[in-house]
Amino acid sequence: MSAHAYIQWADVPHELISSSGQIIDSETQAKLVAFDGCPFCGEITENGDKALRVEYAFPRNHELRNSLVDWFIHHGISFVVLAS
Repeated sequence: MSAHAYIQWADVPHELISSSGQIIDSETQAKLVAFDGCPFCGEITENGDKALRVEYAFPRNHELRNSLVDWFIHHGISFVVLAS
């Protein structure tokens, strides 16, 4: 079973958006974003309402997972994790 964490673009503090690095993956054409201090890059996608969100693979390793969750909490970013 795998899981993904999702955050809403609108919930990301403006300072983090301003300093983020964004690229388009040449193979998959996925829009990727790296925020300062975040341990992982995320993929920018649209939800059903056309609102932007960022999707992260949710690590199975508890140290890596906790690092991502701690970053969300530190910046006051709400998130949801969905298993697939």
